[in-house]
Amino acid sequence: MGITITLPEEVASVLGSGREEREQRACESIALELYREGKISLRTMGRLAGVGDDYWAADAFRARFGLPVNTEAEDGENEQASINLLLGS
Repeated sequence: MGITITLPEEVASVLGSGREEREQRACESIALELYREGKISLRTMGRLAGVGDDYWAADAFRARFGLPVNTEAEDGENEQASINLLLGS
């Protein structure tokens, strides 16, 4: 599914210089916000942001923007279990 968002040029230019860069940055922003709100999982965030569904790639992307791990996401229990296993908790 695709969505079209119309932004004033001065706002769109903040996202990047070309159409592809702007679309990528918009997807990243939406992915980060949905993850922060607990509406999507870390892996889903990674796919939406364009880094793939590899857990570690998505986690590195999350960390790059300073977001804490969100255990409220739809598959947060599985992600939290993985974190606990890694940390020996």
